[in-house]
Amino acid sequence: MSLKTNNTCAVIVTYNPNNDRVISLIKGLEHQSCDAIVIDNSTYKNGILEANEGCFYISLGGNKGIAEAQNIGITECLKKAYKYIIFFDQDSKIENDFIASLKAPMENNQYEICAPVFYDEQKGFEYAITDIKKNGRRVKHYSHGKNAVFTTSTVISSGTIVCSDIFNKVGVMDSALFIDYVDTEWCLRCFSHGIKVHVIPQAKMLHSIGDKSFDFMGFCVPVHSANRRYYRVRNSIHLVRYPHVPKLLAAREVLFSVVHSFLLILTQKSKKEYAYTFIAGLLDGLRNVRGENPRVHKK
Repeated sequence: MSLKTNNTCAVIVTYNPNNDRVISLIKGLEHQSCDAIVIDNSTYKNGILEANEGCFYISLGGNKGIAEAQNIGITECLKKAYKYIIFFDQDSKIENDFIASLKAPMENNQYEICAPVFYDEQKGFEYAITDIKKNGRRVKHYSHGKNAVFTTSTVISSGTIVCSDIFNKVGVMDSALFIDYVDTEWCLRCFSHGIKVHVIPQAKMLHSIGDKSFDFMGFCVPVHSANRRYYRVRNSIHLVRYPHVPKLLAAREVLFSVVHSFLLILTQKSKKEYAYTFIAGLLDGLRNVRGENPRVHKK
């Protein structure tokens, strides 16, 4: 594929993906005048995606983390001088007018970052978008079925579109985080530069958090793998070290990561694995260990 057909390019990060679902996303983007780059974190080269004519495929030959994969995609987009970059993961599902719904208000109002509203893929409810105030206080926003644009300081990266110039102002993703809190840290970095995220309710996206979930005292607790919990615990401690991350927010994330891990240790079958990655994440967070931890992935 020869890129730069349009002024917008999607960066799709994959890891051992369902090829049909990724190709469906690529075709949907193509019909909406959006080019696509697939950055593959799989340990093997995906011949099916590589042969797909609707995208530019890059295999990293192993899991380098979502931040590093996104940065490689960003670099490719900047080389091609794309005006807009939009991020997706391998399970993203979009509607037929998704790109236009995000881009129109962005172009008309010169917004630098726009994001959709998210709905649970299984249950259909709308996820709250959490706005972090400068003092670290959290305020949850919902569209309530209305089309009025609203702002927030943080969103998840999937489905978020940005003006490519923004990376010259605030920098790219922090690859040292590897996976968890990558989007939170980058959004708060933007917020510290006076850049807010504009949420466009007309743009709707299906999303699913965690491999599964369970209810605990009225809360929906997502269940991630034990390896993923390592990064969640470790990186919550790292948040304390960033000057643009409110200390109240960082303290809350550390507390919730600890409580979440204990709940998983108590309720899941792989108790030893969850206990090991929790302790490893806690110790490595305190030691300021960053990047990938091969010891955890071997467990």
